[in-house]
Amino acid sequence: MINFKSEKGAALVLTLMIITLFLVFILTQSYQITNTTRQVTTMEKQIDARLIAEMGVDYYRSFVQNYIEGEGITKPDNVYITEINLPQNPVKLDSKDHKFSIQDSHIEEQTEEKVMIKFSSIGTAYNKEKEIEDTIIITFESE
Repeated sequence: MINFKSEKGAALVLTLMIITLFLVFILTQSYQITNTTRQVTTMEKQIDARLIAEMGVDYYRSFVQNYIEGEGITKPDNVYITEINLPQNPVKLDSKDHKFSIQDSHIEEQTEEKVMIKFSSIGTAYNKEKEIEDTIIITFESE
């Protein structure tokens, strides 16, 4: 049997093992960081699409209110959904293809005191879409 009395090269082997462990640790951390960054970016795009869809809801609510006041409509029977269309649909917000569109706008309920208009707002940001359904309730004072 060979007896090794000299420990020459032990420092080299130990150094190589430590470098290998560091590389494995660094590569694992790099993978985790890259994966987390991708997840955060995807969530930001989805959040942007939702915020744009909510912007569409607010915009359409304001548009309908201005239409009712501007036309001097005082009775629910005078509200026609075909007349309450956006002049530009979809509404583009910037050059990055951020936009929202109002779809499926229809009168859900019409009584002597109120009109309920149901619609969908679809927000688009970075090729991600988010849809929000909402209802506008317009109340008229009875004479």
